[in-house]
Amino acid sequence: MKKQDTEESATQGSEDPATAGGMEAPAAAQDNLDSPKESEVQTPQTESLPEDTQLQTDTPQLTDTPPHDTSPQLTDTPPQDTPPQDTSPQTDTPQLTDTPPQDTPTKTDTPQEDEAGSEVAEATLSQSDMAEALSRQLEDILSIYCRESLSEDGSTVPNGQSHGPVLNGLTSERGGGGKPEGKVNGAGNGGEKEQKKPQDKKKVKGLGKEITLLMQTLNTLSTPDEKLAGLCKKYAELLEEHRNTTKQMRVLQKKQNQVVQEKDNLRTEHSKAILARSKLESLCRELQRHNRTLKHIDKVVKHKDLQQQLVDAKLQQAQELLKESEERHDREKHFLLKEAVESQRMCELMKQQEVHLKQQLSLYTEKFEEFQSTLSKSNEVFTTFKQEMEKMTKKIKKLEKETAMYRSRWESSNKALLEMAEEKSVRDRDFEALQGKVQRLDKLRRALKVERNELNKKVQNLTCPEGGAAGAPPQPQGRTPPLPPPRTLSLPRTLPPAPTPATRPILLQGHERSITQIKYNREGDLLFSVAKDTVTNVWYSVNGERLGTYNGHTGAVWCVDCDWDTKNVLTGSADNSCRLWDCQTGKQLALLETNSAVRTCGFDYSGNIIMFSTDKQMGYQCFLNFFDLRDPQQIEDNQPYQSIPCNDHKITSAAWGPLGEFVIAGHENGEFNQFSAKDGEILKKVKEHTKQINDLQTSVDLTMFISASKDNTAKLFDSATMDHIKTFRTERPVNSAAISPIMDHVVMGGGQEAMEVTTTSTRIGKFEARFFHACYEEEFGRVKGHFGPINCVAFHPDGKSYASGGEDGYTRIHCFDPQYFDFELEA
Repeated sequence: MKKQDTEESATQGSEDPATAGGMEAPAAAQDNLDSPKESEVQTPQTESLPEDTQLQTDTPQLTDTPPHDTSPQLTDTPPQDTPPQDTSPQTDTPQLTDTPPQDTPTKTDTPQEDEAGSEVAEATLSQSDMAEALSRQLEDILSIYCRESLSEDGSTVPNGQSHGPVLNGLTSERGGGGKPEGKVNGAGNGGEKEQKKPQDKKKVKGLGKEITLLMQTLNTLSTPDEKLAGLCKKYAELLEEHRNTTKQMRVLQKKQNQVVQEKDNLRTEHSKAILARSKLESLCRELQRHNRTLKHIDKVVKHKDLQQQLVDAKLQQAQELLKESEERHDREKHFLLKEAVESQRMCELMKQQEVHLKQQLSLYTEKFEEFQSTLSKSNEVFTTFKQEMEKMTKKIKKLEKETAMYRSRWESSNKALLEMAEEKSVRDRDFEALQGKVQRLDKLRRALKVERNELNKKVQNLTCPEGGAAGAPPQPQGRTPPLPPPRTLSLPRTLPPAPTPATRPILLQGHERSITQIKYNREGDLLFSVAKDTVTNVWYSVNGERLGTYNGHTGAVWCVDCDWDTKNVLTGSADNSCRLWDCQTGKQLALLETNSAVRTCGFDYSGNIIMFSTDKQMGYQCFLNFFDLRDPQQIEDNQPYQSIPCNDHKITSAAWGPLGEFVIAGHENGEFNQFSAKDGEILKKVKEHTKQINDLQTSVDLTMFISASKDNTAKLFDSATMDHIKTFRTERPVNSAAISPIMDHVVMGGGQEAMEVTTTSTRIGKFEARFFHACYEEEFGRVKGHFGPINCVAFHPDGKSYASGGEDGYTRIHCFDPQYFDFELEA
């Protein structure tokens, strides 16, 4: 019965290969110890048979085992290809039960000695020899198993057993017979054995530990029979564990089959539900369509019912009027009949009065004509009154629009006032902090002045020869004279004057807040400047004299530009408007209102088309608008002929390309877009910067443009192809950059963030204008002067000077020395 159970468990494929092979090995070893001749006879049969029949041929070998031995129960178990990771607890069994063949004669020598009638001393020696041989066999098993499990060709069969010669304990007798069987068993499992190499290594380590423990326990026993009984007991325990695992494996397989069936059912139900949902959605769409048609029909029917009710009411009203007229006619008829009698009576009287009535008739005709004339006049008055009413309604609508516009302006002005109040409070706090710093610095200056005077007196006393000779103490004999005190240099009380340059910079002070942009006209005789206040100034660039201002904005002015003949000026402000001015008179020519602040603006090369961009704020998206100044209807209606939305990132700087065909726009994410001025399409898109683009300026011939970014770089690009040409790197954010019209030079302005200016000095803030060579990308000069970050720079059209506007509210015009034009950078 035990043998049949093991056969059923093996046929289901739930037995571990290593465990099965290890459990057959003890049986084979026991058979070899009991009957060596039978094992020798049956060995060639097992080599020639396949894997399934090989284990069945070993069954007769297990019939000669003693009745107390339970190892033959697993001799008929066929090999199984279960995964190796499921049999990790039973991996130690094969190493303990594979008995080498060379030890079988020691077992068979015992009956021969008994038959020969050997002495007791010889039996004792043979038992000790058997214990030593058994220990050597276990060590050989460990070395052989480790070498076979780590071999490259894979020397284990799929069921976890060793080769046929090792299982039957006939390794020495069979010679090289194990090689063909190894090839047969391992031919189809080469890929699996390569994958199991790391796991086999771990198994070998674990098996080594278990075998050493077992060897220690076996060494404690005295006789080989006790050691063999211990091995059999270990084998029985492992067999019981194997049965339990097979039962669990069957239960788990049944559960897995049930789960797979449930999964298939759920998939079918899911597909059915999806089909039903699609059908329901189509039905819902049709139902919605029918509902819309029914609603439309209901509206038409209700409209027809109302018309019918109106007609019925009019008909009923007409009938009532007719009835009233008939009643009135009857009463008049009755009254006339009565009067007819009286008229007959009074006919004579009437004839007498005929002459008198004719006279009255003539008088009535005159009065009737007067009445008709007055009626016609009243009609004329009514028509004129109606026309005046229509005009008044138009005026009222216009006034309502104006009130809405003024209301929005009032709200924006209130916001600006609140911002100004907050900024004023911040400025007041900064002013108080600066006052405290000034007081501390004054105290420090006074203390340093006193210390300097004391040091000067000490230096004068030390440098005086007479006083030094008289006051010198006598030096003791036998000792080295002490070192003289360190020499202190006295600073002059007044610093030497700085060398005056040939031409001093021109300082333009016309704004109360920080400068946002400066712009030269085409000839270079005028310089336009705008700031975060509401004023736009125009200056003579030669001497810095202010020519005038353009007043009208109610918020910070962000951008300014003038056309090629300096006839018109265009400005964009945070008061949600873009204004067109007459450059000569300062008169406002046009007002273009927007939903958000105007960030950039500019004329094209001809001066007929203007463009400006709005910010993405207050729920409104960014737009790039184009207006044609030759069409006054666009200006009156405030409707651009083209408006390009920028939903992703707002435009922070923009400039016209050559011939006014496209506009190059820089965005807050460091991206450049080339927008067509005709159809608004994006011609090209480039992203070279990693942060916001602060400024974008073109060269004189519009073939190149330079960009300034917060990523501490300024980059040079080709206007048509948008190819990146050069990169100029600094340590601070770059706010503006410009290209020289006559030299291969680039000027850049920037510095520390404006919010951190009050906490650092001008040297740390790096508030200088920096000059780079456009070809070699190397810095060759710096110009100081501003007390805050430089927000904008611009070259004069003749290239002999440049202007810069800073956060301090000043605009500085610097003229170059003659050495500048002779300077050549060495490569």
